[in-house]
Amino acid sequence: MLKLLVLSSALLISSVALADTYQASQLYHQQHYQQAKAEFELLLPLGNATAAFNLAVMAMNGQGMAQNMPLAYSYFSLAAELGHPNALTGIQTLDSRLSDEQKQQAQEQAKLWHSQAVPSYASMQQQKTAQPAKDNNREIIQRVEPRYPINAARRGTQGFASVLLLIDEQGEVIYAQTQHSFPAGVFDDAAEHALRQWRYQPSPQKSIHTVTLSFSLDMAGQDKWRDKLFMSLQQDTWPGALAGIASHQYTNAILLNYLDPASDTTADLNLLQQKLPPQQADFRPEKARAVPMPAFSGTALVQVDQQKKLIQLRVLDGEVPLTEGDKLEFIDKAGEYRIAPWDLNFNTGKAPFFAKDKMYVKTIPKRPKEWTDHYWLDQAARNGLLEAQRARAQFDQGWAKYLQQKNDPVALGWHAIELLTEQKTSEAKAMFQQAQTLGFEATAELEVLFQ
Repeated sequence: MLKLLVLSSALLISSVALADTYQASQLYHQQHYQQAKAEFELLLPLGNATAAFNLAVMAMNGQGMAQNMPLAYSYFSLAAELGHPNALTGIQTLDSRLSDEQKQQAQEQAKLWHSQAVPSYASMQQQKTAQPAKDNNREIIQRVEPRYPINAARRGTQGFASVLLLIDEQGEVIYAQTQHSFPAGVFDDAAEHALRQWRYQPSPQKSIHTVTLSFSLDMAGQDKWRDKLFMSLQQDTWPGALAGIASHQYTNAILLNYLDPASDTTADLNLLQQKLPPQQADFRPEKARAVPMPAFSGTALVQVDQQKKLIQLRVLDGEVPLTEGDKLEFIDKAGEYRIAPWDLNFNTGKAPFFAKDKMYVKTIPKRPKEWTDHYWLDQAARNGLLEAQRARAQFDQGWAKYLQQKNDPVALGWHAIELLTEQKTSEAKAMFQQAQTLGFEATAELEVLFQ
Protein backbone atom coordinates (compact mmCIF):
# COMPACT_ATOMS: atom_id res chain seq x y z
CA MET A 1 0.00 0.00 0.00
CA LEU A 2 1.30 3.49 -0.84
CA LYS A 3 1.75 5.70 2.18
CA LEU A 4 1.39 9.43 2.67
CA LEU A 5 4.69 11.29 2.50
CA VAL A 6 4.85 12.87 5.97
CA LEU A 7 7.28 12.93 8.88
CA SER A 8 6.91 12.61 12.63
CA SER A 9 4.70 15.05 14.52
CA ALA A 10 7.77 15.90 16.62
CA LEU A 11 8.75 18.25 13.79
CA LEU A 12 5.83 20.56 14.49
CA ILE A 13 7.78 23.38 16.15
CA SER A 14 5.08 26.03 16.11
CA SER A 15 1.44 26.06 15.13
CA VAL A 16 0.28 28.20 12.20
CA ALA A 17 -3.20 29.46 11.46
CA LEU A 18 -3.46 28.08 7.93
CA ALA A 19 -3.78 24.59 6.54
CA ASP A 20 -0.68 23.09 4.95
CA THR A 21 0.32 19.59 3.87
CA TYR A 22 1.81 18.87 7.29
CA GLN A 23 -1.36 19.66 9.21
CA ALA A 24 -3.53 17.84 6.65
CA SER A 25 -1.26 14.81 6.97
CA GLN A 26 -1.56 14.93 10.75
CA LEU A 27 -5.33 14.77 10.38
CA TYR A 28 -4.85 11.75 8.14
CA HIS A 29 -2.70 9.92 10.69
CA GLN A 30 -5.28 10.68 13.37
CA GLN A 31 -7.78 8.97 11.02
CA HIS A 32 -9.78 12.17 10.56
CA TYR A 33 -10.00 11.28 6.91
CA GLN A 34 -12.79 13.61 5.82
CA GLN A 35 -11.07 16.62 7.40
CA ALA A 36 -7.76 15.63 5.83
CA LYS A 37 -9.45 15.25 2.45
CA ALA A 38 -11.02 18.72 2.76
CA GLU A 39 -7.65 20.30 3.63
CA PHE A 40 -5.83 18.59 0.75
CA GLU A 41 -8.58 19.71 -1.64
CA LEU A 42 -8.05 23.33 -0.56
CA LEU A 43 -4.41 23.04 -1.64
CA LEU A 44 -5.16 21.45 -5.00
CA PRO A 45 -5.84 24.74 -6.91
CA LEU A 46 -2.41 25.92 -5.73
CA GLY A 47 -0.71 23.26 -7.83
CA ASN A 48 0.35 21.41 -4.68
CA ALA A 49 1.82 18.09 -5.88
CA THR A 50 1.82 16.50 -2.41
CA ALA A 51 -1.88 17.27 -1.94
CA ALA A 52 -2.69 15.64 -5.30
CA PHE A 53 -0.60 12.57 -4.43
CA ASN A 54 -2.19 12.17 -1.00
CA LEU A 55 -5.71 12.52 -2.40
CA ALA A 56 -4.83 9.75 -4.86
CA VAL A 57 -3.76 7.49 -2.00
CA MET A 58 -7.00 8.21 -0.11
CA ALA A 59 -9.16 7.54 -3.18
CA MET A 60 -7.30 4.27 -3.78
CA ASN A 61 -7.68 3.13 -0.16
CA GLY A 62 -11.23 4.43 0.39
CA GLN A 63 -10.22 6.87 3.15
CA GLY A 64 -12.55 9.85 3.60
CA MET A 65 -14.39 8.84 0.43
CA ALA A 66 -15.65 5.72 -1.29
CA GLN A 67 -12.87 3.70 -2.90
CA ASN A 68 -12.54 5.01 -6.46
CA MET A 69 -9.72 3.73 -8.66
CA PRO A 70 -10.39 5.99 -11.68
CA LEU A 71 -10.42 9.02 -9.35
CA ALA A 72 -7.15 7.84 -7.77
CA TYR A 73 -5.67 7.51 -11.27
CA SER A 74 -6.73 11.11 -12.02
CA TYR A 75 -5.06 12.40 -8.88
CA PHE A 76 -1.88 10.41 -9.54
CA SER A 77 -1.81 11.79 -13.10
CA LEU A 78 -2.17 15.34 -11.77
CA ALA A 79 0.56 14.73 -9.19
CA ALA A 80 2.83 13.51 -12.00
CA GLU A 81 2.13 16.65 -14.05
CA LEU A 82 3.01 18.75 -11.00
CA GLY A 83 6.29 16.93 -10.54
CA HIS A 84 5.67 14.57 -7.60
CA PRO A 85 8.54 12.02 -7.56
CA ASN A 86 6.34 9.01 -6.56
CA ALA A 87 3.31 9.69 -8.74
CA LEU A 88 4.47 7.39 -11.54
CA THR A 89 4.55 4.48 -9.08
CA GLY A 90 0.90 5.11 -8.27
CA ILE A 91 -0.04 5.23 -11.95
CA GLN A 92 1.77 1.96 -12.59
CA THR A 93 0.05 0.36 -9.58
CA LEU A 94 -3.40 1.16 -11.00
CA ASP A 95 -2.62 0.69 -14.68
CA SER A 96 -3.73 -2.94 -14.95
CA ARG A 97 -6.89 -2.35 -12.86
CA LEU A 98 -8.49 0.12 -15.26
CA SER A 99 -9.76 -0.13 -18.80
CA ASP A 100 -8.31 2.07 -21.54
CA GLU A 101 -11.51 4.11 -21.52
CA GLN A 102 -11.34 4.67 -17.75
CA LYS A 103 -7.70 5.73 -18.01
CA GLN A 104 -8.45 8.16 -20.82
CA GLN A 105 -11.32 9.75 -18.87
CA ALA A 106 -9.12 9.96 -15.76
CA GLN A 107 -6.34 11.65 -17.71
CA GLU A 108 -8.79 14.16 -19.17
CA GLN A 109 -9.97 15.00 -15.64
CA ALA A 110 -6.34 15.46 -14.53
CA LYS A 111 -5.71 17.81 -17.48
CA LEU A 112 -8.76 19.86 -16.49
CA TRP A 113 -7.54 20.20 -12.88
CA HIS A 114 -4.06 21.04 -14.15
CA SER A 115 -5.39 23.81 -16.39
CA GLN A 116 -7.29 25.33 -13.46
CA ALA A 117 -4.37 25.20 -10.99
CA VAL A 118 -1.42 27.55 -10.53
CA PRO A 119 1.25 26.40 -13.04
CA SER A 120 3.85 24.02 -11.67
CA TYR A 121 7.18 25.26 -10.35
CA ALA A 122 9.03 23.64 -13.27
CA SER A 123 6.81 25.27 -15.89
CA MET A 124 7.19 28.66 -14.21
CA GLN A 125 10.97 28.35 -14.33
CA GLN A 126 10.87 27.42 -18.02
CA GLN A 127 8.63 30.38 -18.84
CA LYS A 128 10.87 32.72 -16.86
CA THR A 129 13.89 31.57 -18.87
CA ALA A 130 12.14 31.79 -22.22
CA GLN A 131 10.48 35.19 -21.80
CA PRO A 132 12.25 38.57 -21.59
CA ALA A 133 11.83 40.61 -18.44
CA LYS A 134 8.93 43.08 -18.61
CA ASP A 135 10.04 45.68 -16.09
CA ASN A 136 13.18 47.28 -14.62
CA ASN A 137 14.21 48.47 -18.10
CA ARG A 138 14.60 52.15 -17.22
CA GLU A 139 17.96 53.50 -16.12
CA ILE A 140 18.24 54.86 -12.57
CA ILE A 141 19.69 58.37 -12.66
CA GLN A 142 19.43 59.17 -8.94
CA ARG A 143 19.62 56.84 -5.95
CA VAL A 144 18.98 57.69 -2.31
CA GLU A 145 20.27 55.22 0.27
CA PRO A 146 17.75 54.27 2.96
CA ARG A 147 18.33 55.28 6.57
CA TYR A 148 18.87 52.28 8.79
CA PRO A 149 16.07 52.12 11.40
CA ILE A 150 17.60 53.04 14.75
CA ASN A 151 15.92 50.27 16.74
CA ALA A 152 16.96 47.66 14.18
CA ALA A 153 20.57 48.88 14.26
CA ARG A 154 20.65 48.78 18.06
CA ARG A 155 19.47 45.18 18.04
CA GLY A 156 21.82 44.21 15.22
CA THR A 157 18.85 43.26 13.05
CA GLN A 158 19.58 42.74 9.36
CA GLY A 159 17.15 42.02 6.54
CA PHE A 160 15.63 43.24 3.29
CA ALA A 161 12.55 44.77 1.71
CA SER A 162 11.29 43.96 -1.78
CA VAL A 163 9.25 46.88 -3.09
CA LEU A 164 7.04 47.46 -6.12
CA LEU A 165 7.29 50.93 -7.69
CA LEU A 166 5.15 52.87 -10.11
CA ILE A 167 7.30 55.27 -12.16
CA ASP A 168 5.72 58.11 -14.15
CA GLU A 169 6.76 59.39 -17.58
CA GLN A 170 9.15 61.96 -16.05
CA GLY A 171 10.98 59.26 -14.07
CA GLU A 172 9.54 60.09 -10.64
CA VAL A 173 8.35 57.40 -8.25
CA ILE A 174 4.62 57.93 -7.77
CA TYR A 175 3.94 54.96 -5.51
CA ALA A 176 6.04 52.45 -3.55
CA GLN A 177 4.63 49.46 -1.66
CA THR A 178 6.59 46.69 0.07
CA GLN A 179 5.50 43.24 -1.08
CA HIS A 180 7.93 41.01 0.80
CA SER A 181 10.31 41.80 3.66
CA PHE A 182 12.22 40.24 6.52
CA PRO A 183 11.84 40.71 9.38
CA ALA A 184 8.26 41.60 8.45
CA GLY A 185 7.61 45.33 8.75
CA VAL A 186 11.05 46.30 10.13
CA PHE A 187 12.55 47.86 7.01
CA ASP A 188 9.40 48.61 4.98
CA ASP A 189 9.06 52.31 5.79
CA ALA A 190 12.77 53.07 5.39
CA ALA A 191 12.89 51.32 2.02
CA GLU A 192 9.74 52.98 0.69
CA HIS A 193 10.83 56.46 1.89
CA ALA A 194 14.20 56.14 0.12
CA LEU A 195 12.76 54.69 -3.09
CA ARG A 196 10.20 57.47 -3.41
CA GLN A 197 13.19 59.81 -3.85
CA TRP A 198 14.78 57.78 -6.65
CA ARG A 199 14.68 59.15 -10.18
CA TYR A 200 14.59 57.18 -13.41
CA GLN A 201 15.22 57.98 -17.04
CA PRO A 202 12.15 59.58 -18.67
CA SER A 203 9.95 57.31 -20.77
CA PRO A 204 6.88 57.69 -23.03
CA GLN A 205 4.76 55.75 -20.54
CA LYS A 206 4.48 54.80 -16.89
CA SER A 207 6.16 51.57 -15.77
CA ILE A 208 6.26 49.15 -12.84
CA HIS A 209 9.55 48.11 -11.26
CA THR A 210 10.65 45.73 -8.52
CA VAL A 211 13.52 46.82 -6.28
CA THR A 212 14.94 44.81 -3.37
CA LEU A 213 16.99 46.75 -0.80
CA SER A 214 19.25 44.88 1.61
CA PHE A 215 19.90 46.17 5.12
CA SER A 216 23.15 44.89 6.62
CA LEU A 217 25.53 46.06 9.31
CA ASP A 218 29.32 46.07 9.03
CA MET A 219 30.12 44.72 12.46
CA ALA A 220 32.25 42.15 14.19
CA GLY A 221 30.96 38.63 14.47
CA GLN A 222 29.53 38.31 10.94
CA ASP A 223 31.06 34.84 10.57
CA LYS A 224 29.47 33.69 13.83
CA TRP A 225 26.15 35.16 12.73
CA ARG A 226 26.41 33.24 9.45
CA ASP A 227 27.24 30.05 11.38
CA LYS A 228 24.09 30.52 13.47
CA LEU A 229 21.98 30.96 10.37
CA PHE A 230 23.34 27.76 8.86
CA MET A 231 22.68 25.90 12.10
CA SER A 232 19.12 27.25 12.21
CA LEU A 233 18.55 26.16 8.61
CA GLN A 234 19.99 22.68 9.08
CA GLN A 235 18.54 21.83 12.47
CA ASP A 236 15.34 23.87 12.82
CA THR A 237 13.64 24.81 9.58
CA TRP A 238 14.91 22.24 7.05
CA PRO A 239 13.17 19.17 8.57
CA GLY A 240 9.92 21.06 9.00
CA ALA A 241 10.09 22.42 5.45
CA LEU A 242 10.51 18.91 4.05
CA ALA A 243 7.55 17.80 6.18
CA GLY A 244 5.33 20.42 4.53
CA ILE A 245 5.12 23.12 7.21
CA ALA A 246 4.48 26.35 5.30
CA SER A 247 6.05 28.65 7.91
CA HIS A 248 9.27 26.59 7.86
CA GLN A 249 9.34 26.61 4.07
CA TYR A 250 9.04 30.38 4.17
CA THR A 251 11.86 30.66 6.73
CA ASN A 252 13.98 28.35 4.57
CA ALA A 253 13.55 30.83 1.72
CA ILE A 254 14.59 33.75 3.95
CA LEU A 255 17.68 31.96 5.28
CA LEU A 256 18.83 30.80 1.86
CA ASN A 257 18.38 34.31 0.53
CA TYR A 258 20.94 35.44 3.11
CA LEU A 259 23.29 32.49 2.97
CA ASP A 260 23.72 32.15 -0.79
CA PRO A 261 25.73 35.15 -2.04
CA ALA A 262 24.98 34.29 -5.69
CA SER A 263 21.85 36.35 -6.34
CA ASP A 264 21.51 34.93 -9.86
CA THR A 265 21.52 31.29 -8.75
CA THR A 266 19.36 29.04 -10.92
CA ALA A 267 17.71 25.77 -9.95
CA ASP A 268 18.84 22.66 -11.81
CA LEU A 269 15.54 20.88 -12.36
CA ASN A 270 17.27 17.80 -13.76
CA LEU A 271 18.79 16.87 -10.40
CA LEU A 272 17.08 14.34 -8.15
CA GLN A 273 15.29 15.52 -5.02
CA GLN A 274 17.85 16.85 -2.52
CA LYS A 275 16.79 15.99 1.04
CA LEU A 276 19.99 17.14 2.75
CA PRO A 277 20.53 20.83 3.55
CA PRO A 278 23.52 22.69 2.07
CA GLN A 279 26.77 23.16 3.95
CA GLN A 280 28.79 26.37 4.04
CA ALA A 281 31.26 24.98 1.49
CA ASP A 282 28.41 24.60 -1.02
CA PHE A 283 27.93 28.38 -1.12
CA ARG A 284 31.41 29.62 -1.89
CA PRO A 285 30.95 33.01 -3.60
CA GLU A 286 31.79 33.35 -7.30
CA LYS A 287 33.91 36.38 -8.10
CA ALA A 288 32.83 38.71 -10.90
CA ARG A 289 35.41 39.89 -13.42
CA ALA A 290 35.78 42.88 -15.69
CA VAL A 291 35.95 41.76 -19.31
CA PRO A 292 37.54 44.18 -21.82
CA MET A 293 34.98 44.82 -24.58
CA PRO A 294 32.88 47.67 -25.99
CA ALA A 295 30.41 48.46 -23.22
CA PHE A 296 26.64 48.60 -23.58
CA SER A 297 23.90 49.80 -21.23
CA GLY A 298 21.88 46.61 -20.82
CA THR A 299 21.95 43.62 -18.50
CA ALA A 300 21.38 40.05 -19.65
CA LEU A 301 21.57 36.41 -18.66
CA VAL A 302 23.30 34.28 -21.30
CA GLN A 303 23.89 30.57 -21.78
CA VAL A 304 26.94 29.49 -23.81
CA ASP A 305 27.87 26.06 -25.18
CA GLN A 306 31.28 24.35 -25.42
CA GLN A 307 32.08 26.25 -28.65
CA LYS A 308 31.37 29.58 -26.89
CA LYS A 309 28.21 29.93 -28.97
CA LEU A 310 25.36 31.93 -27.42
CA ILE A 311 22.45 29.46 -27.22
CA GLN A 312 20.09 31.38 -24.92
CA LEU A 313 19.72 35.09 -24.23
CA ARG A 314 17.46 36.75 -21.68
CA VAL A 315 17.57 40.54 -21.63
CA LEU A 316 16.85 41.88 -18.14
CA ASP A 317 16.99 45.58 -18.94
CA GLY A 318 18.37 48.14 -21.38
CA GLU A 319 19.92 47.56 -24.80
CA VAL A 320 21.94 44.37 -25.29
CA PRO A 321 23.65 44.05 -28.74
CA LEU A 322 23.88 40.25 -28.61
CA THR A 323 22.00 37.65 -30.65
CA GLU A 324 21.56 33.93 -30.20
CA GLY A 325 24.16 32.23 -32.39
CA ASP A 326 26.89 34.80 -31.65
CA LYS A 327 30.28 33.49 -30.60
CA LEU A 328 31.29 35.05 -27.27
CA GLU A 329 35.07 34.94 -27.20
CA PHE A 330 35.22 36.62 -23.79
CA ILE A 331 33.54 33.57 -22.14
CA ASP A 332 35.94 30.96 -20.77
CA LYS A 333 33.74 27.86 -20.80
CA ALA A 334 30.21 26.57 -21.31
CA GLY A 335 27.66 27.68 -18.72
CA GLU A 336 25.34 30.48 -17.69
CA TYR A 337 26.52 34.04 -17.06
CA ARG A 338 25.26 37.47 -16.08
CA ILE A 339 26.56 40.39 -18.16
CA ALA A 340 26.05 43.94 -16.89
CA PRO A 341 27.68 47.38 -17.05
CA TRP A 342 30.80 47.68 -14.87
CA ASP A 343 30.17 50.36 -12.23
CA LEU A 344 33.50 52.02 -11.41
CA ASN A 345 31.94 53.60 -8.31
CA PHE A 346 30.40 50.39 -6.98
CA ASN A 347 30.34 50.24 -3.17
CA THR A 348 31.85 53.73 -2.82
CA GLY A 349 28.65 55.62 -2.02
CA LYS A 350 29.08 57.73 -5.15
CA ALA A 351 26.69 57.89 -8.10
CA PRO A 352 27.12 55.06 -10.62
CA PHE A 353 29.81 55.65 -13.25
CA PHE A 354 30.00 52.93 -15.88
CA ALA A 355 33.13 51.94 -17.78
CA LYS A 356 33.12 52.35 -21.56
CA ASP A 357 35.63 49.61 -22.36
CA LYS A 358 34.63 46.72 -20.08
CA MET A 359 31.61 44.79 -18.84
CA TYR A 360 30.79 42.90 -15.63
CA VAL A 361 30.66 39.13 -16.22
CA LYS A 362 29.79 36.62 -13.52
CA THR A 363 29.16 32.89 -13.60
CA ILE A 364 25.67 31.85 -12.52
CA PRO A 365 25.96 28.74 -10.36
CA LYS A 366 23.36 25.97 -10.57
CA ARG A 367 21.99 24.48 -7.38
CA PRO A 368 19.58 21.68 -6.56
CA LYS A 369 16.18 23.38 -6.47
CA GLU A 370 15.92 22.65 -2.74
CA TRP A 371 18.99 24.82 -2.14
CA THR A 372 17.41 27.93 -3.65
CA ASP A 373 15.30 30.52 -1.89
CA HIS A 374 12.75 30.88 -4.70
CA TYR A 375 11.94 27.14 -4.60
CA TRP A 376 11.00 27.23 -0.92
CA LEU A 377 9.12 30.50 -1.37
CA ASP A 378 7.14 28.75 -4.09
CA GLN A 379 6.51 25.74 -1.82
CA ALA A 380 5.25 28.00 0.98
CA ALA A 381 2.94 29.69 -1.53
CA ARG A 382 1.60 26.30 -2.66
CA ASN A 383 0.96 25.51 0.99
CA GLY A 384 -1.36 28.51 1.27
CA LEU A 385 0.89 31.15 2.89
CA LEU A 386 -0.43 34.50 1.61
CA GLU A 387 2.80 36.43 2.20
CA ALA A 388 4.70 33.89 0.09
CA GLN A 389 2.02 34.03 -2.62
CA ARG A 390 2.31 37.81 -2.81
CA ALA A 391 6.09 37.56 -2.99
CA ARG A 392 5.89 35.08 -5.87
CA ALA A 393 3.28 37.23 -7.65
CA GLN A 394 5.95 39.92 -8.18
CA PHE A 395 7.75 37.63 -10.61
CA ASP A 396 5.30 34.89 -11.68
CA GLN A 397 2.12 35.72 -13.57
CA GLY A 398 0.58 32.41 -12.47
CA TRP A 399 0.55 33.55 -8.86
CA ALA A 400 -0.57 37.06 -9.79
CA LYS A 401 -3.58 35.67 -11.66
CA TYR A 402 -4.42 33.27 -8.82
CA LEU A 403 -4.48 36.11 -6.26
CA GLN A 404 -6.57 38.26 -8.58
CA GLN A 405 -9.10 35.45 -8.89
CA LYS A 406 -9.16 35.24 -5.09
CA ASN A 407 -9.87 39.00 -4.89
CA ASP A 408 -6.69 39.71 -2.97
CA PRO A 409 -6.69 43.53 -2.61
CA VAL A 410 -2.93 43.89 -3.17
CA ALA A 411 -3.00 41.78 -6.34
CA LEU A 412 -6.06 43.65 -7.65
CA GLY A 413 -4.51 47.03 -6.85
CA TRP A 414 -1.32 46.28 -8.77
CA HIS A 415 -3.26 44.76 -11.63
CA ALA A 416 -5.14 48.05 -11.85
CA ILE A 417 -1.82 49.90 -11.93
CA GLU A 418 -0.57 47.54 -14.65
CA LEU A 419 -3.69 48.22 -16.72
CA LEU A 420 -3.06 51.94 -16.26
CA THR A 421 0.49 51.62 -17.63
CA GLU A 422 -1.03 49.81 -20.63
CA GLN A 423 -3.40 52.78 -21.08
CA LYS A 424 -6.50 50.62 -20.48
CA THR A 425 -8.04 53.43 -18.47
CA SER A 426 -11.64 52.29 -18.00
CA GLU A 427 -10.62 48.76 -16.97
CA ALA A 428 -7.97 50.19 -14.64
CA LYS A 429 -10.43 52.50 -12.86
CA ALA A 430 -12.94 49.70 -12.28
CA MET A 431 -10.25 47.36 -10.97
CA PHE A 432 -8.78 50.08 -8.72
CA GLN A 433 -12.18 50.83 -7.19
CA GLN A 434 -12.69 47.13 -6.47
CA ALA A 435 -9.22 46.87 -4.90
CA GLN A 436 -9.83 49.88 -2.65
CA THR A 437 -13.20 48.49 -1.55
CA LEU A 438 -11.41 45.31 -0.48
CA GLY A 439 -8.71 47.23 1.44
CA PHE A 440 -5.93 48.19 -0.99
CA GLU A 441 -3.87 51.01 0.57
CA ALA A 442 -3.31 53.86 -1.85
CA THR A 443 -1.76 57.31 -1.50
CA ALA A 444 -3.42 60.55 -2.58
CA GLU A 445 -0.98 60.79 -5.51
CA LEU A 446 -2.01 57.34 -6.73
CA GLU A 447 -5.72 58.07 -6.35
CA VAL A 448 -5.37 61.16 -8.56
CA LEU A 449 -4.21 58.96 -11.44
CA PHE A 450 -7.44 56.96 -11.32
CA GLN A 451 -9.84 59.88 -11.20
